[in-house]
Amino acid sequence: MAKKKEQKHSVPKIAAKIDRMTNPEAKIKAYASVNIGGAFIVKDIAVMDSKNGLFARMPCRSYKDGKGETKFSDTIFALTAEARTAMNDAVISAYEEQLDMQEDADEAEDASEDFIQDM
Repeated sequence: MAKKKEQKHSVPKIAAKIDRMTNPEAKIKAYASVNIGGAFIVKDIAVMDSKNGLFARMPCRSYKDGKGETKFSDTIFALTAEARTAMNDAVISAYEEQLDMQEDADEAEDASEDFIQDM
């Protein structure tokens, strides 16, 4: 019996940016967009906090099943584990960079307030 030839797919370059931050106490920490290979933009990827840490949740739609229960279905998803990991890593990295920038801005604001009070 002939074996099916395994196809290797390369992962396109993925660049992520944070579009908006949310309440730091919420499960959804931010929303991001990703540029996939300079050919597609995916918006509304949620940065979620779970018991296993941060992850990127793909955009999804909700619907009612036959029992009337709300279900969710991703509207975009990776076909390979490598692609999923690359997208998740890009989004989480962009989120962590955004947090660092916010912390730096907060520290600069605190320093300027201290300077004004010392005058």
